[in-house]
Amino acid sequence: MSLSKPAPGVFVSRSLYRVLYVDTDVMGIVNNANYFRFFEQGRGDYLRARGVPYAEIENRGVRSPLTEAWAHFYKPFRYDDLIRVESWISQIKQASFQFDYRLHLEDDPEVRVAGRTLHAILNFDNRVVKLPDWLLEILKS
Repeated sequence: MSLSKPAPGVFVSRSLYRVLYVDTDVMGIVNNANYFRFFEQGRGDYLRARGVPYAEIENRGVRSPLTEAWAHFYKPFRYDDLIRVESWISQIKQASFQFDYRLHLEDDPEVRVAGRTLHAILNFDNRVVKLPDWLLEILKS
């Protein structure tokens, strides 16, 4: 899977995360599993920036569980690095949507980690449902 870039005019959320010692492994670099936590922070910040925190999505009757996750590690992060997490919606389908992510050092344009996550839309009976119009508008705007 290749490194993606947001399409022109697409809203991109930017978050910062300071690497903690607990995020690193015995080699002194960020453990690969932790990048999915950084992606989650990016998704949450994206939704808050669009005016609908994830809790509000659930309050309105739907959930968007992660159904697929992918990451490519180009260059590691280390303890105390300040990571800039860029997040955006790259694809919307009838009952799902996809986030893409790029992680950099705070002031460096070089992408160190890229990823994506796919999210289904479910009701509270855990059945796949169509993306509600109100959420579609938020994700597309």
